[in-house]
Amino acid sequence: MIWWSHLSALGGLNVTALLAVAIAAWLVGARCWRLALAWCLLFGVALAVAAASQAAFLGWGIGIRSLGFTGFSGHATRAAAVFPVALFLLLDRQGRRRVERRKESRAEGQPERRKQGWQRAAVLAGAILAAAVAVARVKVHAHTPSEAIAGCLLGLSAAGLFIVRCRAARDWSPQPLLLGLLAATMLLPRADPMNSHQWLTAAALKLSGHDRVWLREGWQPAQGPYVPPCAPEKVRFGVLCT
Repeated sequence: MIWWSHLSALGGLNVTALLAVAIAAWLVGARCWRLALAWCLLFGVALAVAAASQAAFLGWGIGIRSLGFTGFSGHATRAAAVFPVALFLLLDRQGRRRVERRKESRAEGQPERRKQGWQRAAVLAGAILAAAVAVARVKVHAHTPSEAIAGCLLGLSAAGLFIVRCRAARDWSPQPLLLGLLAATMLLPRADPMNSHQWLTAAALKLSGHDRVWLREGWQPAQGPYVPPCAPEKVRFGVLCT
């Protein structure tokens, strides 16, 4: 269970958000403004969809009971969006236009295809790591299989769209900054930022106007009003811990 918990934590905000910001900063540093914008939009939309689906269940009970689906797994979504893209960029080549690469590939032949093969393998490795995070979320009883699979597919869709867009633009060589951040994420504390899920719960209650969250068990609202998991003096707006 401990190993599953550590693997699950790789999808936490303290890991994936840092990598997502590093990817955006790397793209900006390479003056790939459109790619940076595309990455921010795709990653942001994936996160928004996952958060909205969870809030919809917490506040209104919207889900698919037959599948045990109460929302996309945020951990699986973030991991699937970030890891394939990060590994893809790490193995991308030094900045040249795609046309120039095509000319060079005619001369290099097999070596060029071999490098492309390594890049595909890196993307596949990122996808496998993301799938492992999704499995871990089920193993630690944080999500049902349907939620973990849906989150993983949502994140992979965002990553795939970005990689397709990236291939149509320019590429660049790995930078020490992203390499360092990728290594640092493996050493971060295995926990999400404090009260991240509680903030989502608070938002769902405020938007729905209800005082009770919906529960997976029984697929009905809780018997009593929601009580924030913190000392009374730290409660703000009646539902939020600060």
